[in-house]
Amino acid sequence: MKKQIVNLAASVLSAAIVLTSCVEDDGASGSSGAEFIVGIEAESGTDVLVSSDDLSTGTITPIDNGIEQPAWMSFYQVGNTLLACGYSTDNLTTGYRMVNGVLTDVGSFITELGIYGVVEVDENTAILAGLTRSGYEDRIFYTIDLESMSITSRTYTRIDERQDEGLVAWPTGMRVLGDKFYVAYQLKGSGEDENVPASSTPNSDQARVAVYSYPEMEFEKIMTDDRTSDIGVYSGENALMETEDGDLYTYSTSALANGFYPTPDNPSGFLKIENGTTEFDDSYFFNFEEVSGGYKLNNAVYVGNGKAVVRMAKEDDTNQDYLWATYKPTIDPDLAICEMAVVDMEAKTFSKLDIPAHGGEWGMANLTKDGKVYVNISNADEAYIYVIDPTTATAQKGAKIEGNWTKGFAAL
Repeated sequence: MKKQIVNLAASVLSAAIVLTSCVEDDGASGSSGAEFIVGIEAESGTDVLVSSDDLSTGTITPIDNGIEQPAWMSFYQVGNTLLACGYSTDNLTTGYRMVNGVLTDVGSFITELGIYGVVEVDENTAILAGLTRSGYEDRIFYTIDLESMSITSRTYTRIDERQDEGLVAWPTGMRVLGDKFYVAYQLKGSGEDENVPASSTPNSDQARVAVYSYPEMEFEKIMTDDRTSDIGVYSGENALMETEDGDLYTYSTSALANGFYPTPDNPSGFLKIENGTTEFDDSYFFNFEEVSGGYKLNNAVYVGNGKAVVRMAKEDDTNQDYLWATYKPTIDPDLAICEMAVVDMEAKTFSKLDIPAHGGEWGMANLTKDGKVYVNISNADEAYIYVIDPTTATAQKGAKIEGNWTKGFAAL
């Protein structure tokens, strides 16, 4: 069975809508028996986890409702546990589960580095990627026991550090398949070389995945492909998408709007790694940029049967105003460039969704449940949940968010 991770991406923006929040602080949500958990950013910059019975209608509010978080957080659903990880100001990770129908704090731990990615290994085990945003330092893969909410081991690695080029590896996706641990990553400026600005991407015209043994976590090799660019985006959705058959698809964006500067020459697209292999499939490449008529991928979420829901944008990569333009969930509606589509990665087809242009996020808040995909659609004026049917490539406006924007969803 496919292991699903729901990445509820973090924000460092303050809210655009003035909002006061009086919330529960005793470690348990005020609502019991709710089907969904929604992360909403409040005006103060603090996140709130709110319970809801319905994402398709009505209004969801953090006012006098929910569990306030200690800082800007990233949220990851791993099985029946929701992990809330400090984004940049707090290295505390807290686990939440439903206990007697109530969202409950079930334990916490502290990591040396901020957490920027999570992958499920099994029902009780996850691996977290600990990273520093500048300098030459080990990356740390933390193995977590979810039942006890504790760190059971640490793996220290540089992945693909290139000090002669001023570059470090930034993981953008992880998967454990059999006896292999796959890590997709970008090469980004370390900030230690005056000729290579921090987070710049002067060497990104290649897709790369590091392979480690599992459970030994020993480095084995780096896979490369020159048909597209660095895989994934900063603080984005897991860029290694696992199918029901155990194959992996990757997405590459090649976009200035996603923080790539200089912008890669290679097109935005999908690659494939067949189950049981440690090479890219030479016979497969989905040139998304060409098929879509010039759109570049921003984030992609696998939703089953070879299909993915994607956020995408068109840009002028010669105009520096587009740099990081997809990281603005409260953008002026007139400046919004993000749109949505359903892609069939096997058939290499593209179906644009009837969803208005909107702001992007740190990742793409989403939930797949009962054949439907729930996503955040927001700008400076309003925020709604949209409900997507990937089978028919249709979308409907759902619940209104009373607040800034939805940072994520969970169904525990």
